[in-house]
Amino acid sequence: MTSFPPVFILRHGQTEWNLQRRCQGQLNSNLTPLGRSQAADQGLLLHDVLLQHPNSQIVCSPQGRARETAQIALAEFSHPVSYDPRIAEVGAGVWSGLPHVQIATKWPALFNDDLTIFEASLNAVDGEGYDALQTRCQSFLKTVSCPTVIFTHGITSMVLRGLICGLSFDEIAQLPFTQGCIFALDEGKETILTL
Repeated sequence: MTSFPPVFILRHGQTEWNLQRRCQGQLNSNLTPLGRSQAADQGLLLHDVLLQHPNSQIVCSPQGRARETAQIALAEFSHPVSYDPRIAEVGAGVWSGLPHVQIATKWPALFNDDLTIFEASLNAVDGEGYDALQTRCQSFLKTVSCPTVIFTHGITSMVLRGLICGLSFDEIAQLPFTQGCIFALDEGKETILTL
């Protein structure tokens, strides 16, 4: 397993489409009031992280919901932020923008209650799929050489965390992808930081 410096992964706050149970993929919807509150909580958590690791690099997905989360969470900090499309959310193909119930009705074999949201998201018709997402996450992680704070998305965060911890696909599928927290990864282990 590859060794990494400490990595801190933040999923964006709740969005309007999260609340509506609508597939986002690489489309965007704005943060809800709860999502903005979750981003502010992440900012409070980042205070200790950045005190312990003052030379951290901060990298954000270029998608609007991740950028909005980073802007709120980093409001009290002066760290520069870079944007990297390799940590954008998995492409959802023709499912982008559709409500989960509509996807499940039209493609019941690909999106159903027997699958985790991770597994179902990677089944998207004309979507990016696991192999392509894993490849771009691996490419991004090759650039991580110092403590790093990453603002990203649910499915992408799970793949990044799985790669850092050396997990199998089935193990990654069981990871939580909570909003409003920080997934702290160090020495191949994950700790969830919350208020």
